[in-house]
Amino acid sequence: MRLAVVNTKGGVGKTTIATHLAAMFAGMAPALLIDGDPQASAASWAAWRREAGRDPSPTTTCLVGKAVYDEGKNLAKNFGHTVIDAGGRDSASLRAALLLAERALVPVGASNLDAAAMTDLLEIVELAKDFNAALDVRVLLMRIDPRTRDTGDMIDYLHENKLRILDARICERVAYRRAIGEGATVAEIGKDPQAVAEMAALFQEIQA
Repeated sequence: MRLAVVNTKGGVGKTTIATHLAAMFAGMAPALLIDGDPQASAASWAAWRREAGRDPSPTTTCLVGKAVYDEGKNLAKNFGHTVIDAGGRDSASLRAALLLAERALVPVGASNLDAAAMTDLLEIVELAKDFNAALDVRVLLMRIDPRTRDTGDMIDYLHENKLRILDARICERVAYRRAIGEGATVAEIGKDPQAVAEMAALFQEIQA
């Protein structure tokens, strides 16, 4: 599977999702993690992971702009799974990731700002489908607060736009930030069973 984790809005947890999924895929078969974000957060996670001696680890490379597609297409042939962490803005890297991917995963929060960013992203996705008609787009509700009505409002918005929403949900948890800083997954840290269960549910559903 070639999976792009995308959103034109920053701070929605793309790197958290991309690194966790890449590590989990690496447990099944050789996996490639492409960091298409100039901030290179996913590559930093991979470096911390190597330093900590954690295994299995995805092979990680940084590609920018059209290279995400041009070089990524050839690199991906050597791996069972490829995960692309695109930057949090409309960029050549993000557009190239949508051309390379078989599936796009869109982490989205529950706010008006998130809804506005989705409007921009949907336009980009529709353009990508002109060249990658089989692109399968799925939305992941991320960093949600179940105590508010915002999540329900966002779900209504996504349904109105005929988007497929995953059943898996990722809540705001310290465990995710801690895991990224240690080059790990929440399962490897093992201190938050709810976070472990959330990520396991996502991994199972994204493969369906």
